[in-house]
Amino acid sequence: MANAQLDCLIIDDEKDICEVLKIYCENLGVFRNIIVARDGIVGTNKLHNQKFGLILLDINMPKKSGLDVLKEFEGDHKNSFDSVIVVSGELDKTKLSAILGKGVKNFIIKPFTEAQFQEKVIPILKANLAKAKK
Repeated sequence: MANAQLDCLIIDDEKDICEVLKIYCENLGVFRNIIVARDGIVGTNKLHNQKFGLILLDINMPKKSGLDVLKEFEGDHKNSFDSVIVVSGELDKTKLSAILGKGVKNFIIKPFTEAQFQEKVIPILKANLAKAKK
């Protein structure tokens, strides 16, 4: 796609999912750094300290859920909801409407293939790479 100039943050408590997502991200060849946070608390700290071109966020996590991460995200001017993809095994109507209400429009439901992952991720990366060039 382009030279590595974006960073990626994966926030998920499932080790296997983190590993798969990291491999899929590495295969895209556009990330300078791929950072994995195994819970929402660590993920929130990373969001406050760094700008990410892609944020892959699980909703159902112990300590701090993905919805809690999104709530804290609101006052953060480094990162944008446009860069977030919710990666979840289940989304009920209540969670879905809360996520949409925050401005997150992209979802991947577990399990998923690498092709499905790329279909969701590539448009976000193209938009963020275009912004990075300006």
